[in-house]
Amino acid sequence: MPLVSSREILTQARKKRYGVPSLLAGNVELVIGSVLAAEERKSPLILPFNQEVTPKIPMEIGIPLAVNAAKRASVPVAVILDHGNSLEDAVRAIHLGASSVMFDGSNLPYEENVRQTEEVVRVAHAVGVCVEAELGGLSGSALDLDDSGPEASFTDPDQAVDFVHKTGVDTLAISFGNAHGVYRGEPNLDLDRVRKLHTMVHVPLVMHGASGLAKDMYPRIVESGISKVCYYTAMGIGAANDLGRTLASAGQDTVVYHHLISQAIDYFYEYTTGLLDLLGCSGAAQ
Repeated sequence: MPLVSSREILTQARKKRYGVPSLLAGNVELVIGSVLAAEERKSPLILPFNQEVTPKIPMEIGIPLAVNAAKRASVPVAVILDHGNSLEDAVRAIHLGASSVMFDGSNLPYEENVRQTEEVVRVAHAVGVCVEAELGGLSGSALDLDDSGPEASFTDPDQAVDFVHKTGVDTLAISFGNAHGVYRGEPNLDLDRVRKLHTMVHVPLVMHGASGLAKDMYPRIVESGISKVCYYTAMGIGAANDLGRTLASAGQDTVVYHHLISQAIDYFYEYTTGLLDLLGCSGAAQ
């Protein structure tokens, strides 16, 4: 199937009120396992590449890996640069085949975030690539799970309307109590804020820091107006623990690395299958 943009996938998700998982394409096991699950569930999927989370995998290898898997898939799969912080990052990702790029200027002063995002949009749209931006700031860290990160700053709906109008972005990542990495204490998600943003902003809304919540939260998050759900940390911890149990119970010299690769693919397949059902996107690609 031809590579599609996240805009194509998420426009339908917003219209029909289901969520699409964005699962970190940082290793071949997750890419293969998640695509197999999406094909089995006839669901769209988004594969993001994040250079900071997987620093030893060059972008020049990671993005083409995801692009190749997406093109071979029997369901719509988009490939996006995740949390790029410069125009140069975006251009590199586009040259490598990414169908979408994210520019994260959420730590910049508002007008500078607008200016730099607008420039990324201008360059990306010229070659048919869509752009995600972020407004507001998330706490936590997917890099250091012991780091509480910066203090969160929730997305202001009126500012979001202005931002989307000025920049022309295709999707918008927002802050409403969501956090990168592991949640500390009981999560307090402001879903009324999401509903207001969904009403006021015409582009699909994105939730980063979505993993590790109670299962009954996800249908509520999607119902409130989130179309793209970025999910990794809980899945990554679960995969590591699953492999650890195998190594702990196996006899010496009975497990070879390729055994772990196969086990990891199976784990990511099963996990993704459950996530697709939970977000209500199974069958959306039929």
